Amino acid sequence: MKKSVTRCLCALSIVLVLVALAACAAPSGSSQKSSSQANDQKSFTPALDTNTKAAISVAGSYDNFEALEAEFDKFNEYYPNVQLSYTKLDDYNKVVSTTLSSPNAPDIFFAQDFMLENESYDELFKHAENLSDPALNIDLSCIRPSLLCKDKAGACPMVPIFSSTSGILVNEDLFKKEGISVPTTYDELLAACDAFNRAGYPTPILCYNVPSSYGNLVGELMYGNAAKHPETVEKLNSLDPSAGEYMRPVLQKVNDLIARRCIKLDVCNELKDGYNALILRFFEGDIPMALSSADTASGTAKRESQSEAFGAHPFSYAFHPFTLTNEGACLLDKPSVQFAVNKDGKNLNMANEFMRFLVSPQELNDIARAKRLLTVTQDLAYDGMYAPFSKVDSSRIISTHEVGLSDDATIQYRVAAYKVANGESSIDEAVAGFGTYTLEKSDK
Repeated sequence: MKKSVTRCLCALSIVLVLVALAACAAPSGSSQKSSSQANDQKSFTPALDTNTKAAISVAGSYDNFEALEAEFDKFNEYYPNVQLSYTKLDDYNKVVSTTLSSPNAPDIFFAQDFMLENESYDELFKHAENLSDPALNIDLSCIRPSLLCKDKAGACPMVPIFSSTSGILVNEDLFKKEGISVPTTYDELLAACDAFNRAGYPTPILCYNVPSSYGNLVGELMYGNAAKHPETVEKLNSLDPSAGEYMRPVLQKVNDLIARRCIKLDVCNELKDGYNALILRFFEGDIPMALSSADTASGTAKRESQSEAFGAHPFSYAFHPFTLTNEGACLLDKPSVQFAVNKDGKNLNMANEFMRFLVSPQELNDIARAKRLLTVTQDLAYDGMYAPFSKVDSSRIISTHEVGLSDDATIQYRVAAYKVANGESSIDEAVAGFGTYTLEKSDK
């Protein structure tokens, strides 16, 4: 079979969001509508000799990428003699730059926007094609502008294939059984957790208790506060020690959730295998809510058959917004997988041709639906398990790229939140530690 992958970053427009939310509001068939709109568009027309023989290799961090196989099959309908292969690189972020300089360098590879901020990835971007070059005829206009990542020269070295957000997996049957409404404000969240505790559930909220995962807990406040006060971003990104005070209200909420037993860490600490363990524990059926990213939630479909408990007693679940404010939940609009093309690759023309094929409303919507992630297209549709996000007001959609927090700044929040939650630091101590925190490999 043949395999390949892409993804990038853009900017957000209220008009586009309003159009997206209007589409989402359609009761049923909104996903069919978006698919139909894509099908009405001009079909892909090959730009190269369709008899061309080539081998396109793709490197990434996923263990496997079944969602791409259908796209490869479709591409082979136009180019039957092109072989595409996907390979996972162990310790991807550490080895990808040197791999691109090796004799077996991939033609397409995963990239992330934080890499543009980091000098250690300069070598990687020396190999990256400018995918916004008009000569390539890749129609980036079908992608939400808030997701496009550009370098200082204005070039687009990667394109997003999926988008993600933070939220909670909700066992909707448990909420119905206990007569509790799925929370849409912080006060409602606390009330729901109190009710589930009184009813004797192991923990109202399950989370994977490592520093990196705390971004799903504090992300809305972290980005939301920075969006409201853009003057703070420069201090946060420069790791100015005084910027630690901006974390205080966030850490207070974390402390309150632990004190109120909304998150019982003794239960969370039983998880020893990352997102896989979190999903399978959630499928045991006695956990009301599980904090996760959409990237984690996307793995639920595959694991339904792996869970004996879920197989014996299936239940209704969906991915809901999660909020620590009383203003209503947000959607953090951020890219998930992004693809870059190796401009020094042996099959550059065909690699660019595959990208031109994949970056279209129909293919991007199809691959997102297959992967169970949010589409990056302008006709954003919250179908399937993401339907609850259609209720998020357009004014509360936050583009993480537009906010502009650096990866180093977000690490300060995540590690500080972990330390406060686990009793390793008081709030004052965590605030004072701003600028000193790092994520070790074992923390991820």
